[in-house]
Amino acid sequence: MMKRIGKHTLPTVLLTLFTYETCAQPFGVPDSTSSSTDFWTRHNLSSVATAGLVGGMFLYGWGVWWKNDYRSFRFYSDPEGFFNAHLAIDKVGHMYTGYYIFHATNDILRWGDHDSDSAFWWATGISAFHGFLVEVGDGFSDYGFDYKDMLSNWAGVSLSVLQQKIPVLKSFEMKWSLYYPLNRHAFIINDLYDYHIYWLSVRVNSLLPQHIEPLWPDWLQVAIGYGSADNVTRREFIIGFDYNLEMIPIEGTDINLIKKLFNMFHAPAPGVKFSPGRKPEFQLLLLN
Repeated sequence: MMKRIGKHTLPTVLLTLFTYETCAQPFGVPDSTSSSTDFWTRHNLSSVATAGLVGGMFLYGWGVWWKNDYRSFRFYSDPEGFFNAHLAIDKVGHMYTGYYIFHATNDILRWGDHDSDSAFWWATGISAFHGFLVEVGDGFSDYGFDYKDMLSNWAGVSLSVLQQKIPVLKSFEMKWSLYYPLNRHAFIINDLYDYHIYWLSVRVNSLLPQHIEPLWPDWLQVAIGYGSADNVTRREFIIGFDYNLEMIPIEGTDINLIKKLFNMFHAPAPGVKFSPGRKPEFQLLLLN
């Protein structure tokens, strides 16, 4: 009986838990006594936008990974080990996901005039809770609950938390670039590992001595990337430039939020790929 109803109820239960977590009254959604015109405030819109962003990511996971694949809950641990299974591209991806959700949530809530402490704790709770729910969903599918995936999610959240508490860590940013092949019809991220690059981008000017800093452009960063090739059988390491999109000389509360959100993606820039047994490959506009 449980198996027959679970296929349909599991995503509903998980999404209900997530929706409650993100839209609870303390988060800023008005109570029933508020007038309809009071709803359209930046404060409330930021709450709804956060729920929509992360809820949408959760629904994407259900649609491409769990739909029509319900089975009894199980644990899974890849026998190839942490660093060899998929060349650890998926683990870095999990880390980036936790990192992205924290920063996107925190930035959206701060845009909505939530106080910094409230935004920080909601961003921490939502990103950590999302990482846990995704693994629970995997546990009821063919993928299985992998505690290493969950810890990778939480590693991204932890880095984000530390960045808020240790200012020098803000000079190091995680970013992602993805080249999506036009001949692919289903956007399933874990079928596209060879098209991912995960980056650690360094705000060079914030680390330079004060008398040298003016010589380095504020918008130019250096990034180290990691990816795979040949159907996830060959590691690729990249070093190149990156752009700080927050330095675009257009200001405003709304545009600043947009700059922050897009700055978590790596734009095409000059870079060099290094791979075992191959000559270095330079690309003027390296994306993948």
